[in-house]
Amino acid sequence: MKTDNNRDETNHRLATIGQMSAGIAHEIRNPLTAVKGFMQLLQKEHESRYWDIINTELDQAINTVQNLLTVAKPNLVEERESYLSVCVLVENTLSLFQNEMYRVQVEKKFHNTSAKIRGKSNQLKRAFFNLIKNAFEAIDGDGRICLEHYEKDGFVHFIIRDTGKGIPKEKLGLLGTPFFTTKGDVGNGLGLAQVYATFHEHGGQVLADSTEGIGTEFTLRLPVSTPDLEEHFTMTELKLADDVQQFFELNRESFNKQLELAASNTFRVVSQSKLVSAKDLLDHANQILNLIHKGLTQEIIQLAQERGIAWAKSDIPIISKMEWFYSLRKVMWSFLRYYHVNKNISAIEVFELSDRISEALDNFIIHFNVSFTKYRDETLQTQRQIIDELTVPLIPILSQVAVLPLIGTLDEERLTKIEDRVFAEVEYKAIQKIVIDLSGALIFAPEAIGHLVRIHDGLTLLGCTVILTGIKASLTKLMLNCKVEIGNKFKIESTLQQAIYKELHPL
Repeated sequence: MKTDNNRDETNHRLATIGQMSAGIAHEIRNPLTAVKGFMQLLQKEHESRYWDIINTELDQAINTVQNLLTVAKPNLVEERESYLSVCVLVENTLSLFQNEMYRVQVEKKFHNTSAKIRGKSNQLKRAFFNLIKNAFEAIDGDGRICLEHYEKDGFVHFIIRDTGKGIPKEKLGLLGTPFFTTKGDVGNGLGLAQVYATFHEHGGQVLADSTEGIGTEFTLRLPVSTPDLEEHFTMTELKLADDVQQFFELNRESFNKQLELAASNTFRVVSQSKLVSAKDLLDHANQILNLIHKGLTQEIIQLAQERGIAWAKSDIPIISKMEWFYSLRKVMWSFLRYYHVNKNISAIEVFELSDRISEALDNFIIHFNVSFTKYRDETLQTQRQIIDELTVPLIPILSQVAVLPLIGTLDEERLTKIEDRVFAEVEYKAIQKIVIDLSGALIFAPEAIGHLVRIHDGLTLLGCTVILTGIKASLTKLMLNCKVEIGNKFKIESTLQQAIYKELHPL
């Protein structure tokens, strides 16, 4: 781990590099932008097949310079500061990596989740995205990422550990430097530079530790911040009414402001969505209030089901909606408490009112979650069916000859689906020869080799000849270890092109 002196030196070095980089990037960007403008004018007057290449490379150069400028001086990004939950930021960011979670196990240890920091949401979210993205990319094949959150000594601590390839000790001191990367040609180092710059601007620290072959750990520290008293909404100006429904209607604007403040993270996330808006959230809350006061339980359930589907269609994580539910209940109770104290209603009336509100909100939350989950599950099932269809693409090349290119990981479940589909297709189309190409396949388990032999035997019983192509060295070794006599069972060609050529040009 770095000492405090080392951290100060690192921050000073990065700040100096940032100032230099900002100046250089600014000086480069302006002429590049001018060149692009003149190139567009020339393109209208002169035709050339090289224009697309020129424009693509020029755009890439401008984007790189712009990214460097953003990294070097992140405060150039116009964004208002607000009070944020690191846990919510991380959860929202993790939702962008759902496809990676089939490969990598993500373990979360979140404590003191109510702790807040003050900062710029989009900058911090981008920083967390870059860190999490690096963690996934550092892991080849299966692995584990551990995310930890806790509050200590006035700081929020967020730790991300991965079981990736690790970083050499002598290179740890260079992390955060623009264009320094351990990814080779696929990285430019600006992602991690943005992380360091963002946390430095927010008064935080980034500590890195790594061991080659074991993994990397980043510890992020940000000062805890409590909302200023003047930012909290006060209820001294609420208008009283003869009944509670009228009380909420008279103070609807105040209620909306309080809800926006209490659920600020949800409103911020929703502001970036195309399917759900902040106005929807407020209208939704007032609909629920109106239905609760009228005692229309069935209508509450119907609204919950409709909103569950609408939310499921959006790209907003369910945790944001749960924050909104919690905030809605909290604001409702604060208004009811004010009404109870200032109207001097009896305890029996208070308990009856609270029971009715709690039951209505519980009904709403339950049916919202059921509707949300059901829609997501049905969508996921549909996507899986489409994937299953695409993973068995039997391609005819002659009237009774077809190619079956197998791509990706071949496990028992997938091979079973391939077996069912291929057998049915061969019978239906009377295919007499199949070329199975394995050049893009990944087979790790010996059981998969046995299942591949089973598919061969089944196709043989259907009167179909099987040709294997694209067998790589790693697959050859696995087959030999399984002691399966592939050569005696299959006809083998080195490449798919060679097999197709022989079928099209028989001797």
